[in-house]
Amino acid sequence: MTERAALRWPSMGPRTTQTVLRLPQGSRMRKAMLRRAARIAFDAWMRGDFELVPYVDDPEVETHITQGSGTPIGFDAVYYGPEGHCRTMEIWNEAWRNWHAEIEEVIEEGRDRVLIIARVYAEGSASGIKLDEWGAVRYTFRDGRILRVDAAFDPDRDGALDYLVETGNGAS
Repeated sequence: MTERAALRWPSMGPRTTQTVLRLPQGSRMRKAMLRRAARIAFDAWMRGDFELVPYVDDPEVETHITQGSGTPIGFDAVYYGPEGHCRTMEIWNEAWRNWHAEIEEVIEEGRDRVLIIARVYAEGSASGIKLDEWGAVRYTFRDGRILRVDAAFDPDRDGALDYLVETGNGAS
């Protein structure tokens, strides 16, 4: 329902995000809104519904994906623009069927930076291989739109987080 309203009034999404990001860091309302937004975004991704991406992404958005210490097979090191952001999600959905993510934690790293930590379960589309890894995805915003996405996947929770810290991905 929320997603459909955002399609009808495209400026609503970024304005709502700006409002949420202006709430005091650590406030119950901000945390609840960020967790809800993360769940809505993951659910849309799992469904392959990327209609809102051009409205929530900054035109200059960069998307960076790592798995372990390198770029996952089938991915480029960086993708540009909302089209690139959508492409990363499409590649993921093509590689993994029946996947889902259980959000463990939403960390407010700053006024305009949010880190989502989730346990990711999936089954390979072609191979049937089972995936059980941690995902850490940092979103950096500008004017209520996603400016940068840094995602790291690793079998170890701390490994996914360490990669984002060690490489400085998304550092302001």
